[in-house]
Amino acid sequence: MTVRNLEFLFRPASVAIVAEPDEASRYAEVVRSNLAGGCFSGPVMSVVARQRKLLLLPAGVRLDPLAAVPDLAVICASLDKVPSIIEQLGNLGTRAVVVGPWLWHRMHRNEIAAAQRGILAAARPFLMRVLGPGSGGLVVPAQHLNASAAPVAIAAGKIALVTHSTAMTAAILDRACSKDIGFSTVLHLGSGLDVDLADVLDWLAGDGETKAILVQFDTVPAGRKFMSAARAAARHKPVVAIRGRSLAGDSNPAFPPDEVYEAALRRAGWVSVDTLGGVFEAIEGMARMRPLRGERLTILANGHGLGRIAGETLLRSGGKLGKLSRETSKRLEGLLQTRSSLANPIALPADVTVRQWAAALACVLADSGTQNVLTVCSPSPFAPGPQVAEAICKVSRESERNVFTCWVGGKSMLAAQRVAAEHGVISHESPERAIAVFLGVLSYLHNRRLLLQLPASRAEDFAPDLAAARSAVGEAVAARAGSLSVAQARRLLAAYGIVLAAHPVSSSIEAAILAADEVGYPVDLALVGGGSADCTATAVDLRSPADIRLAARGLRGALRTQQAAARVGGYRVRPSAARSGAPPLRFGVAVDAVFGPLILFGPAARSGASAGRVVVALPPLNLTLARDLVARSGILAKLPDESRSELQTAASQALVRLSQLLTDNDEVVSVELDPLHVERNGVFAIDAGIGIASHTPAVAGHRFAIRPYPKELEQPLEWQGRRLSIRPIRPEDESLLGELLHSLAPEDSRMRFFDAIRSLPRVRLARFAQIDYDREMALVAIENPGAAGERVLGEVRAVSEPGKAVADFAIVVASEIKGMGLGAALLQSLVRYCRSEGIGELRGETLDGNLRMQGLARKLGFEQRSGADRGTVDLRLTLGGSAAA
Repeated sequence: MTVRNLEFLFRPASVAIVAEPDEASRYAEVVRSNLAGGCFSGPVMSVVARQRKLLLLPAGVRLDPLAAVPDLAVICASLDKVPSIIEQLGNLGTRAVVVGPWLWHRMHRNEIAAAQRGILAAARPFLMRVLGPGSGGLVVPAQHLNASAAPVAIAAGKIALVTHSTAMTAAILDRACSKDIGFSTVLHLGSGLDVDLADVLDWLAGDGETKAILVQFDTVPAGRKFMSAARAAARHKPVVAIRGRSLAGDSNPAFPPDEVYEAALRRAGWVSVDTLGGVFEAIEGMARMRPLRGERLTILANGHGLGRIAGETLLRSGGKLGKLSRETSKRLEGLLQTRSSLANPIALPADVTVRQWAAALACVLADSGTQNVLTVCSPSPFAPGPQVAEAICKVSRESERNVFTCWVGGKSMLAAQRVAAEHGVISHESPERAIAVFLGVLSYLHNRRLLLQLPASRAEDFAPDLAAARSAVGEAVAARAGSLSVAQARRLLAAYGIVLAAHPVSSSIEAAILAADEVGYPVDLALVGGGSADCTATAVDLRSPADIRLAARGLRGALRTQQAAARVGGYRVRPSAARSGAPPLRFGVAVDAVFGPLILFGPAARSGASAGRVVVALPPLNLTLARDLVARSGILAKLPDESRSELQTAASQALVRLSQLLTDNDEVVSVELDPLHVERNGVFAIDAGIGIASHTPAVAGHRFAIRPYPKELEQPLEWQGRRLSIRPIRPEDESLLGELLHSLAPEDSRMRFFDAIRSLPRVRLARFAQIDYDREMALVAIENPGAAGERVLGEVRAVSEPGKAVADFAIVVASEIKGMGLGAALLQSLVRYCRSEGIGELRGETLDGNLRMQGLARKLGFEQRSGADRGTVDLRLTLGGSAAA
């Protein structure tokens, strides 16, 4: 549903509280009190939902008459009565409701499910939005709206809080109140029957009052919907998440849910925290942190011990220490009157004064190489904590760099923390927590870079053999097999440049030794059953002919013990390790019920848990995303410097090819390449298993939670003697799009935006250039594509509603070329795209004075009628897509 009618939830002009008279609702009383305490300016109505007692009326409830139609109703009633209440409110004109907590322990599971179905059925005809059931409500301080059961007063601020847990909401709000931190929105989702996390994220992404978002959740019902909303929100605002971890035994060991969600949030550009303390620190950081100037940290501490602990913690956690210039070091030595050579961490003398604290911090902040600073202060008789805090805050205000403060101790340091908080400076109780917050922000910036990656639907750096791939998969589908044979798997992998090594069966031990000499030691030896190619037993890491002979005897003896009638058909020898020295790897693919296909990278199964970390990524991948996956595993990090980069690149390129295999072959649902050896010239799978399902091939990447850049839509255009390219917009087009809008004549700008706008704020430009291709499409006409002087001459976009029944379009071309046919070419390309997506209707709006646009629309078959707003014309084109049907 996304944001339709959510304005009645977040911006209501009137509110009604609907409660039953027979069962007192403490929730209704709290909401009523909070609405009054928040000074909501609109009408607040109390409505009684009475049980019907007349024999001729159906069972249910009836609402007492209302003085006016409420935009928003808060329903405090038994769940089984809510559908009837919603239907009556919908008939009156209410378009949003909050369904509060209900006495769920008095209902059976099937009764709850039936009531939930009834709620959706009652709301659907009115397009009514339902928050809950079980919602603790929402608060929008700027609107003086507190339709919640929040136990504390909530000040206005710039952070939005969205939760699944009422207890977590209460704890966060209470802590924020103690720190004088306010919120733009606070919302408790409840069961998310209609308004879910993705819908709320979509609203908050466009909310001008919200500058950062904090989310607490456990699971999401729809991966693609969530990823679309999550990525859209994170493109412009920091998003921090705390998610409930899965209990042991509840997960698939190959793809643990926690790993899957971690991969999804990284790809969405979010940062995760694991503890409630981390949430509190994230809130404070969101409220008070400035943009980071870099990834290095300079530490000032009043003592060698504290500084050393902080520095070691930073380095152990993967952080980087800043470097002081020689001039700054000399200046500090003079300020502190010390003969010791000062370096980062900077150890201030034990008798450092308040004045010296301020001077030292100012000196460090003046160094051009300083990026971020952490001050670590412990109790001192020479410099009282509150006075040091005042001095640090004063110096910090005069700098654009972030200053993190840490006050180590107990009661005597609490006053210093309060002073720092009052001045809006970030404060912590230990160096470890301060550094964790700093590194968390770096993680967010790193994930932001991943968010902007746009893997394409078609391979860009290599040319897969699509015919060979389709042939291998098609044979298995035609045979109704659940997996590819070894020969089919070899052909499919070879089509993407991944070699499935062939190791022929040796008929004797001596022949196996000759094969081992050719392969190179160490080797694995497998017995092959007579008449079968399946290996029945294997010995690994054999390093000599003697090892092979000994292993063969042991394997045969074990086989006779287990199966007296079995006979040995031969021996298969294969390398135990890569000649490059890289450890054996494992590439995996599986389909998650929520997020679709996933790619796994880790050590080979036989390597053990100590060989490295198993990590997961959501396809599609490009080389940057694949490198991040390899780096996170740490498997190749211990290789010698001279080979590490080369082998990491080889593994990353293979992961990109595996991602492309999934993009091109919708039927492939599982891949297991284990072990896999990485060499300088590529990768070699030793064993492979590829599972398939008989799907109808979809548009590239349609089954992914993140839709790839649709490279197939790129098309050359010869126009007016110029060489143009029409292609989907990319994030790097932001500045080019800004130049196009700035070049528009005032009248052309008015025709496009209904106002004489010649420039847009960067956040809006970024929103136009960084789109989710599953939700909208923007096609740009590029002059001199890929060359110097590249320029956007025109742009057309369509934004589809959920279900793709309707898409709204808008178009703009450079003022100096209007009327020369480029607009028609762009709009025709968009119409073709919308038809291919199954969109039912394309609609737009123009001013009645824009005759050129009306003429173009008429030429392409658009129906025209007077718009809802005076002076506008509605344009509609029925496309006949599956959504329309």
